Amino acid sequence: MKKVLYLVLENSPKAVETLVELKKEGFNATVVSTESLRHALDESPEDHHFFGLRHLEHEVTTSSLCLFIIDEDKLSIITDVIKEKTNNFKDIKGFMYSQSVDNYEGSI
Repeated sequence: MKKVLYLVLENSPKAVETLVELKKEGFNATVVSTESLRHALDESPEDHHFFGLRHLEHEVTTSSLCLFIIDEDKLSIITDVIKEKTNNFKDIKGFMYSQSVDNYEGSI
């Protein structure tokens, strides 16, 4: 069975290090530049874009939403890496959660 792991990280050099480590571990994701509702209302919205981990050189704004589709048996591996690199979200603000995927087809 497949799982989707949602990971939101506040952008910082340590967040980029975390994504680079996940890439080294063989994981891939779609990364979406995001901002909180508070920031969207308090400041004028910027252009947002979508990119994959292979395009990590892109500058992103307030935070990033990463969507990983992984095999269920890999879930503990990826979450352990994230917890280690973020110091359980103490060094990098953010959160993660996963859901089961009922139907998945694709080539990536």
